[in-house]
Amino acid sequence: MAVMRAFETDDYHPDYGILILADTNQAWDPNEDPQMPHHRDRGDMPTGAFAGSGAGWVAAQAPDLSDHTVRIELHDVPPAAERAHFDEILETPFRSSSGELTLTDLTGGYGEADLHLGDTEWFRVRVARRPADGDGYYWLIQFWPDPTRELPAWFARSSQMGDRTSGVASDIEALLRWTPQLPLETSVDDLAQRLLVSGTAVRKALAVAEKDGLLHIDGDDPLRLSLERKTDS
Repeated sequence: MAVMRAFETDDYHPDYGILILADTNQAWDPNEDPQMPHHRDRGDMPTGAFAGSGAGWVAAQAPDLSDHTVRIELHDVPPAAERAHFDEILETPFRSSSGELTLTDLTGGYGEADLHLGDTEWFRVRVARRPADGDGYYWLIQFWPDPTRELPAWFARSSQMGDRTSGVASDIEALLRWTPQLPLETSVDDLAQRLLVSGTAVRKALAVAEKDGLLHIDGDDPLRLSLERKTDS
């Protein structure tokens, strides 16, 4: 197992504290059915408590005014997880359009490709972050082909991320965006285990998410969760 291709920079400075890795071409078939991930056309790139993904994008919380070091890798099979070396680790599906990725920001647009993924459409991506030796953060973002579209899952969550209700609510919504057939049947315990938060945090986040129109809850044993598309006010 080896790294097939890689890109690294030590002077990435994200606008508004958001890291964005984007497909250089967002040319999706408008007649495609079913549409996965759900709500991919809604125009934003939600990060949840730490990171999130969609069709042609990965976005993550990138605090600190200092430059960040970002390493992006393409693997042919899942790489070994360095869980002991990172404070935050999220794995999530990723859908590629052009096979090219650019590291950009909220105001930078789509530049030239920094990493070529090839012709594969479906990937798993692992987003990991830790404080750098000096200022800023070190990021390791790893892609490998994976057509199964397994739901997002946390493998490390620091106390800094904690059980913040708004972030956990967005994390739960991200699970629904990647669920092939809604509603998602789950439980508070299952969600807590997948998101690495407490059951209390899950219950609070579900209440906030439903109140804010992020999702709809039907029943409690099991929980049946579905998305409600936001409407313009």
